[in-house]
Amino acid sequence: MVCMILEGCPTLLYLNLSFSYVANGTLRELSRSCLNLQFLSLACCRRFTDKGLQYLASGKGCQKLIHLDLSGCTQISVEGFRYIAAGCPLLQQIVFNDMPTLSDSCVLELASKCHSLSAISLWDTPHLSDSAFKAIAEVANLTKFSVDGNSRMSDISWRALCRSSPGLTRLHAADCPRMTDSSLKSMGALKNLVYLNISHCSRVSDMGLRYLTEGPSASKLRELNLSNCSRINDLAIMRVAQKCSKLNHLSVSYCDNLSNSGLEWLSSCSSLLSLDISGCNIIDQGLIALGGNPGLKKLVASECVWITDIGIEKFCRQARGLEYMDVSHCVALSDQAIKALSFYCRTIVTLRMPGCPKMTDLAVQYLTVGRHFLRELDVSGCVLLTDRTPRFLQTGCPQLNTINMVYCRGISKQAALRLQPCVEKWEHSNDDAPYWFGYDSLGQLLQPIRPPDKIQDTWEEEEPAPRNNKKRNLIKACGEDFEYTA
Repeated sequence: MVCMILEGCPTLLYLNLSFSYVANGTLRELSRSCLNLQFLSLACCRRFTDKGLQYLASGKGCQKLIHLDLSGCTQISVEGFRYIAAGCPLLQQIVFNDMPTLSDSCVLELASKCHSLSAISLWDTPHLSDSAFKAIAEVANLTKFSVDGNSRMSDISWRALCRSSPGLTRLHAADCPRMTDSSLKSMGALKNLVYLNISHCSRVSDMGLRYLTEGPSASKLRELNLSNCSRINDLAIMRVAQKCSKLNHLSVSYCDNLSNSGLEWLSSCSSLLSLDISGCNIIDQGLIALGGNPGLKKLVASECVWITDIGIEKFCRQARGLEYMDVSHCVALSDQAIKALSFYCRTIVTLRMPGCPKMTDLAVQYLTVGRHFLRELDVSGCVLLTDRTPRFLQTGCPQLNTINMVYCRGISKQAALRLQPCVEKWEHSNDDAPYWFGYDSLGQLLQPIRPPDKIQDTWEEEEPAPRNNKKRNLIKACGEDFEYTA
């Protein structure tokens, strides 16, 4: 079938064969017929071999190929990559994700002839070392580079890549445990960086963020992901808030050393549209400070277990333009939090509150009063909900198209099915919530939630002090080159 299509479409430019059963015969036809093909995806196609790739090297087809996706094609050997380099010398964009068998030799073969590379994605390629990345740096002038889950890539690679490709605009460098502040110093020298993801890079500290925020890209950066960077603290967030004037999206989820003081600085980051503080050690004070950001549209506060209804109410009173809210597993929240959200945030489109055991039908009723914009709702694990919830949603949320009601043992299958024709995506089960949700079938917590000593002490010490004093202390600790004006 594919061969017949290729024979009849000699001017084909774009071809996506991912997750199909194409074999060597298809690649042979590609090398004969597709003289103008520029985009080819063979992702997760595991039936062709190096022999099929040899056709690309010997035929006239695919000579103009500029984008190639071979993600998941673990059957390709070094010889196969040699054929690719010979047959597709004009390649600019390569995607080799999910290839644990990819070795330095494979990349060296590709780099030997493909000198026009501008975008590379190498997720889940754990065996690549500095040798491969240095070879890429010698021949490529990249604008986009993405790597994820590589424990062999060190600061040497990042220094080489950033020096050879000063035009880099997007860097995804998640879960690279050997990355240190030295790598951030190299990235800080880039002039046009707009996207940076260094999540799960546990050796990056405040000094690395200082290099980044003092660089020429600080005022251009639009998206920054610092999730699970455990050494990042309030000083780093202060620098980000002060220097990254165009930042739209920020994630600091599971940054254990962040406190309420850091979030107070983000309230002055007027360009911020979305923020992820999941798993952070914050209390109501920090959440209330975030409400002072008038442009905030999306807040993800999953697993912020010390946030209460009071914090939500005072936050929503200020953040009236909020469109997306995620309070998953915020076990202290009750119906009153949803009442405040419904009253103040009238443009809410998506609400996720799975794992909130105190929520009852009253919370859903509050949500449906005049809530004509709500399109996505997740109440999974809200064990106190009953058959009244589907009825409220059916009559009060005409725009709803996604509903998740997993682990809702109080909602019968019959009542849940009545809602199914009204939405595009529907999910329901009567199963008990799993143990890791942290409460029983009646919504009672299995273990008490107590704030850590650090936050309790901070709350008690800071409450009497003026808010500006805390900021002055941060600036003093940071150095004389940072100034703050109230």
